[in-house]
Amino acid sequence: MTVMYFGSFRWLITSWLTNETYSQGLLIPIVSFVLIWQKRDLLYNQNDRKSPVLFIASLLIYITGQLTGAIFITTISLIPFILGIVLFFKGMKIMRAVAFPVIFLIFAIPLPGLANVTLTLQGISTILATQMAQFLGVTCSNEGCQIFMSDIIFEIAPACSGLNSIISLYTIVALLSYLIPDPLMDKFIIFAAVLPLAIFANGFRITLTLIIASYYGLDIGMNYFHDWGGITFYIIALASIFVLLGCIHWMRKTSIKQ
Repeated sequence: MTVMYFGSFRWLITSWLTNETYSQGLLIPIVSFVLIWQKRDLLYNQNDRKSPVLFIASLLIYITGQLTGAIFITTISLIPFILGIVLFFKGMKIMRAVAFPVIFLIFAIPLPGLANVTLTLQGISTILATQMAQFLGVTCSNEGCQIFMSDIIFEIAPACSGLNSIISLYTIVALLSYLIPDPLMDKFIIFAAVLPLAIFANGFRITLTLIIASYYGLDIGMNYFHDWGGITFYIIALASIFVLLGCIHWMRKTSIKQ
C-alpha cells in the first residue's frame, strides 16, 4: 500500500504543510487511529460476510486516478481501499466498526476546485458583513469584495472568505456527530446547519472588525481581525451548533411528553 500510494502521501504531507485550508490534516490520521484503537477488542475473532467487491472497486478508482493523472482521485481511493481490505479479510461487522474512523480521513484530503467556492464565499461574506454593520449603525457600502467605510477600504481577501474555518468546523462537527449518542436525524440536521452557521459567524467576525475600525481606527480593527477574529468565529459557530443541538433535544423531549 505504501508503494501504491507513495505519491498520494507525498501530496498530502505537502498540502498539510503549505495549504492553510488543510493544516488540520496532520491531526486527522492520528484521530482516526485513536478511534480505531478504541475498538481494538472488536477486531479479533469476527469473520462474517467477507467480500472482495469494495476492494476491487477501490482498485478501479485508483487506476482511473493514475490514468487521468488526477491525484485527488488516486488519493480518495485510499478510503475504499482500506475498507475493502477489512471487508475482504475480516468481514462486514468489523468493516462497519471501523467505517467512520476510515471515512473521517476524507477531511484530510484537499478538495479540488476550491477557488470558485472561495470566491463565492468572499462575495457572501462581503454582503452579509456590510448589511450587518449597517444594521448596527456603521455607515458603509460594498462593491465586489470590497467594503467602503468613509476613507477606509476593506478588501475581503480569499483568506477572509471563511473557507479554512468552515472546513475545520465540518471536521469538528463530523467527529462530534460520531461521538454523541443522538439519533441519526439529529446528526444530519447539525451537519446540514454547519454551512449557514459558519457563514453567519464569518460575516459577524468581519462586522466586528468594521465596528472596531469605525470607533478605534483601521490598525486596531485589523489587529483584532488577525489576533482574535479566528477565536471569535469558533466561539460563535460552536455556540450556535450547541444551541441548535439543545433546541433539538428540547423539541424531542417535548414531543415525547405530549
